[in-house]
Amino acid sequence: MSNDNNNKEKEYSFIQEQIASKKKFRFKRMFYSVTWTIILACIFGVVAGIAFCISEPAISKILGKYQDKKTVEFPSANPDDSSNPNGQPEPTGGAKDNTNPNGDPQTIDNTDDKPDTVVIERTVPADIQDLNNIYMEIRNVASDVNKSILHVTSISSGVDVLLDNEYEAYKVSSGLVIANNEADLLILVSYDRVQDAKSIQVALSDSLDAKARLQDYDSDLNLAVIAVSLKDIPETVLNNIKTADLGESYSLIIGSPVLALGSPNGYVDSMALGIITSKGNSVYITDNKIELFNTDIHDNENSDGVIVNLRGEVIGIITQKIKDESNENVNTVIGISKLKEVIESLVNNRERSYFGIKAVDMTEAALTQAGISNGICITEVETNSPALEAGLQNGDIILSVNDTQIISVSTFNSVIAACKPKAVVNVVLRRNGKNTSKEMELEVVLGKKDGK
Repeated sequence: MSNDNNNKEKEYSFIQEQIASKKKFRFKRMFYSVTWTIILACIFGVVAGIAFCISEPAISKILGKYQDKKTVEFPSANPDDSSNPNGQPEPTGGAKDNTNPNGDPQTIDNTDDKPDTVVIERTVPADIQDLNNIYMEIRNVASDVNKSILHVTSISSGVDVLLDNEYEAYKVSSGLVIANNEADLLILVSYDRVQDAKSIQVALSDSLDAKARLQDYDSDLNLAVIAVSLKDIPETVLNNIKTADLGESYSLIIGSPVLALGSPNGYVDSMALGIITSKGNSVYITDNKIELFNTDIHDNENSDGVIVNLRGEVIGIITQKIKDESNENVNTVIGISKLKEVIESLVNNRERSYFGIKAVDMTEAALTQAGISNGICITEVETNSPALEAGLQNGDIILSVNDTQIISVSTFNSVIAACKPKAVVNVVLRRNGKNTSKEMELEVVLGKKDGK
């Protein structure tokens, strides 16, 4: 009996050892398989990463239209800004306080740094060559700016009324290159020159034209931005095109010499030299106020282009639309400083809010008579506008918008421009009746300004 039990124990022991051996073998095989899978996956990931890095520039170039566009900004200096936070002027001579490397104040006397006075003992009369050299310098400024000005041709269809035949109409004008957002070359043009065009062509060089598309526009200012894809511009051609330098128009001085470039006399590539004859003029347009200045440069109904200073900075855009009867034949220019915010919106294809009024700034006498300290007076409420739908009327005085006191039309425009279309703004106004005056509060749902 004991022998039988011993034999069974041995048999069971043998069977258990065999089963344990198979499990161990299977575990090792699975471990090796998983390890090799992980190693191969790592190798594949490294190879794929290297291949993507090598091929990514070529793929991006092929699919350039899908790449992210760079946001373009046009900073403008406010005339009230001061580079000195304390509002004190920086010393221009004499002793100046500084600090040494240890942080201790020390005084540096600059009086001895002034150059010795040069005494001219005889005068040298200027001759005709000196005058020619001056004009040569002016031509050099114009030549550099002209790298930013391109010919723009718009083609539109029409029908001959007498013969009932279809025809194509061509308009040739000048465009100002204002930005390169790494996807398109963006060009500022007069809106009426490309409005309703079925095709827009831009001459990039003497032998190369490229198709452009209308990106956005502002009909009140008669300005539009057209875009030419960088894929259609060879690098050698692009290198010869320069983005315009936008200057400032806040601190213009009457009598300063300026250049008109583009199509100032109605012909593309024309040029004129003149001076600023007046400044500080303004015109009230929808939801905004635009600053204007004038020059003595000849003007006609086909004139367009830009005004630049002798540093080659664009300080204004020639306009034919924003004029009145008193300056119909005067070269009228929109100051660039107030335009920068609008141009930035057009370049970045940004939606703009629309309120729908024309208003004027109020004089101190008018404010006193109305018994208020601030406000702008509405002169026109546009039809089908958010302002009309909300119940605003001609003669209403807007006191505040969203708790911001409105002291001028420019302030009003800044508040509205900071809001997005469909936003609800709270407007506090004063309404004067025949024998009554009351303060009202209305809500206006902003619309979207025209554009693409």
